[in-house]
Amino acid sequence: MAFPVLHTPRLLLREIAGADIDKVFEGLSHPEVIKQYGVSFTTLESTKEQMDWCANMIKAAIGRCWAICAADSSIFYGVITLPFWKKEHRKAGLGYWLLPQFWRKGIVTEAAAKVIEYAFTQMNLHRIMAEVEDDNAGSIASLKKLRFVYEGTQRECEIKDGGFLNLEMYALLNSK
Repeated sequence: MAFPVLHTPRLLLREIAGADIDKVFEGLSHPEVIKQYGVSFTTLESTKEQMDWCANMIKAAIGRCWAICAADSSIFYGVITLPFWKKEHRKAGLGYWLLPQFWRKGIVTEAAAKVIEYAFTQMNLHRIMAEVEDDNAGSIASLKKLRFVYEGTQRECEIKDGGFLNLEMYALLNSK
């Protein structure tokens, strides 16, 4: 089955390619991105781990991973994923990151809306979950724009930079 390429008026969501490794490294080593994202890399070579994770998720049919690009594919903005796909429960997660120069331009909201539409209509999902650090105001605002509902906070549930952090839980249900 061909990888699902998705389009919006401004964006192309396509499979991540080996040629994207430089941009993936740029994002997942950038201090502002990794401040709020659970994965980071210090070398281009170590970034291959993330590339393999995406490829394996697709190959094993346990999720989807798209590069978020300009509609003509000339600009790489970031990545959006539907990981942890549990077919028997009709649910998956939602994750995303953008290079900082593209923040606050509605890109995540636009990309996520298309991914959510695909997830509900083509993957037959009923529930999409998102975990976000409680101080990530931008991501929380994006989830609320997408009609995700706050379900609670996992207090001090992970350690990052030597301290505990809280994760807020959001979910969106397919009402159809």
